[in-house]
Amino acid sequence: MSTHVAKPEHEVAYQELNELVKRHAGHLTPIEILAIAANMVGKIIAMQDQRTTTTDMAMEIVKANIEMGNQQVLAQLEQSQGRG
Repeated sequence: MSTHVAKPEHEVAYQELNELVKRHAGHLTPIEILAIAANMVGKIIAMQDQRTTTTDMAMEIVKANIEMGNQQVLAQLEQSQGRG
């Protein structure tokens, strides 16, 4: 199975989602934001066509993209710390 990861062209959608989160972030804790995002991912997994995407396949996609997102943020933090 080929794992699908977010591509550079998906950055626009990410930025739009990020702006939506920022609008609500003032009255939510980081843990609450994480819970909301995880709940949304669970709902999106449930909406997959079970004939083409099993739960295991969906979870592999989620895992790969969580790891990629973590690596991207760590790289950004490392670059910003190096500029001080």
